[in-house]
Formats: sequence, C-alpha cells, structure tokens
Amino acid sequence: MKKIKIILFSLLCVFGLFSCKDDQITKLNYKAEDGTLSFKLNNPRYSNYILEDAQADKDMDSLTCVQPDYSFTAAVTYTTQVCFDATFAAGTYQSLATTVNGEKIGINTKQMDKAIIALYGGKLPDPVVIKDVYVRLSAYISDATHSALTDSLIVKPLYSNVIKLRILPYVLPLFPYTEVAPRLWYIVGLGGNWTNSIAGLGSSLIPMSIQDGKKYNLSGDGEFIYTGYIKASDGFKILRTIGDWNNNIWGMTGTTYTLNSGGNITVPSDGYYKVTLNSIDNTLTISPITISPAPTLYTSIGLIGAFNGWGGDVALTTNTGTSGHVWYTTYTFAADSQCKLRANADWGTSWGIPGSDDGIALYSKMAVAVKGGKNMIETAGTYTVILNDIDGCYFFIKK
Repeated sequence: MKKIKIILFSLLCVFGLFSCKDDQITKLNYKAEDGTLSFKLNNPRYSNYILEDAQADKDMDSLTCVQPDYSFTAAVTYTTQVCFDATFAAGTYQSLATTVNGEKIGINTKQMDKAIIALYGGKLPDPVVIKDVYVRLSAYISDATHSALTDSLIVKPLYSNVIKLRILPYVLPLFPYTEVAPRLWYIVGLGGNWTNSIAGLGSSLIPMSIQDGKKYNLSGDGEFIYTGYIKASDGFKILRTIGDWNNNIWGMTGTTYTLNSGGNITVPSDGYYKVTLNSIDNTLTISPITISPAPTLYTSIGLIGAFNGWGGDVALTTNTGTSGHVWYTTYTFAADSQCKLRANADWGTSWGIPGSDDGIALYSKMAVAVKGGKNMIETAGTYTVILNDIDGCYFFIKK
C-alpha cells in the first residue's frame, strides 16, 4: 500500500510539472510561423529627397513602424530594403547594411546612395535623375529559431507594407589609389594556366595593374590595366573573386566582351596589348600597342632587403604566359622589414615606392613602382609578391 501511495504521488507531481510547463509555453501568432504576417511601416515626413555627399555620414531620414503582432513582446531586428519595383522580386532589391533594434530606423545617406547605384547596375545614368524608390522593412527575431526537441518559436522573417520615395542620388566621389584600396581584377588563362585559387597567384592569376592619375571609388572600383604580350593561341578570362567562375567574370561572345557570359577572350595576332577594364562603367577594351623601345627582357628579378641583410636575392619566377614580363614568388617575412625588387642581382635596375612619402600604408600592398625609388616596408607575414616589369606595378598580397 505504501508503494502504491508513493507511485501515485510521483505521477501527480509529473502531471503537475507538465501542467506548469504547458502554462508557460509562449503563444505565437500562427501567421508569424508561415511568414504571412505583415506589419505597418509609416510614411516618413517627406516623400522627396536629394542626397548629397556632404551629408554622406548622416541619416537622410528615419522610418518608424509598429512591431509585428507576434502575440508577445519581442526583441526585433529591422533591416531596410529598397527596390525599383514595388513587388520586391527575388534578386531585384538591396538591403542596407545598418540594422536596428527598435521601431525607429535611421536611413544612412551613403548606404541609400550605394544601394541605388547597385540597383542601376553599378553606374548612375547621365544625367542623374530623381528616381522612384520603393522601401520596406524586414523584421527578424534572432533567437526564435525552430528546434524539434524544444519549445523554440518558429518565426520566419516578416515584411512590412511598401512605401514609395522619390530620391535623387549622387555620384560617389573618386580618390587616388593611395587613399582607397582598389578591388583587384585578375587575368587567368594566359599560357594555358587556369588555376583559379590562391595557389595560382602569380603563376596563373595575374592582378591587373592600378594606375597613377586614375581614381577609384569607396568600393574600390575604377580603371585597371594589363600591359603585356598576348599570343593569338591563348584564351583567357578576367575575374574579380578568386575561386569564383560564375560572378564578375569577363568573357567574349563573338567579337564583343561580355560580363558574366561568353567564352574565352582571344586576340587576333601575337603582340603587345593594353587591356583596360573600368569596373565602374563595366567596360572592357583590348587594343594592340607598340612599345618603343621594346621592353627589356631581364635575366632575373629578385627580392632583397633588411630581412636578408641586403645580400642574396630571393628569386622571383617568371610567368610562362607573359613572355617574361610578370614575375612572382611567395616569401615569409619573419619580422617587419624594408625591401626592394631589383633585376639581374645588381642595383643597375631596381623598383621602389613612388614619391617621397613612405608612410602611405597602401604602398606596402600595391603601387606603381619607380625605378630606383625608396624602400618598400612590409610587416611580418607570408606574401605572394608580383611585379609587372613593363608598367612597374607591384603587389604584396598577404596570404
């Protein structure tokens, strides 16, 4: 009898616990589960905006909304999304970088301007015109993910109603490469070398050169060139992201250079060419050139510096597809060091940083070198070092 009472008491406790737990389960609006729940985005004070670079770091305005009716009070993260079409079809809209916890969401001027430029395909029309821009908010609860073993909520991202604003964007300012970090493009395929990976830097992937006098926007876009010997038998492509064969890659369709489509790019005959890519305008031109006097064919090019007591060059290897004008090596600096590049193991021809200001950090990554220029300064680490001896552009790409 005593055992029966104990068992009965235990069962009552268990049922009691489950009953208490059931009372504590949060009730969720079922529309938040399937993503059909919307919420109210209010119209802002104004409907027309003129964006200005002078106000780039400020908010063009603030949006306000009513929290989605989850059936409980939640910590919601809001993201602003913009589109040229009120339908917000997949792949047609941009999300601003700033997210906000709270129902007042500031819209940064620069972020909105960059989003509009991206919606235009990377380049504003000329002349710049006021544009209908559709805006909505996305709401998300970061800790409301689904687990089959717990009572975690199943809440999908939710979207507000869409409002329309009229916005006049501005052209992003341009800067010399010493003030921004250009986002490099790479030629791949010369000499039949198609290794599209970090391991292919220099031997297969050749970074296109930056240029003195040219300017780049805050996203690193601008004009890049490759000057070198190209054989008619070679096919090549130009890509932005190492390892990616699908996005931001230039090919050729017929006689037209095409972005994200087409086969290998070819030239009509062997010779020296200038390849010019403008990643702001999304234009590519390839023109035969005559270089007079003919470019020097160096026997060797080496890396030398304080790291080895300025004695004994670290040999660079010539890229087989460039007729001896692009050189590369990988080297690990055990400590910060000054260094230079030089030809034929003597100081008759050497390459150093341009100008007299050795404090520009970008000179340690890339620059258009000056023959006989000042020492480069590299921090400790492993680098792929690349030099185009025709235009003098060098790269120290940290691995």
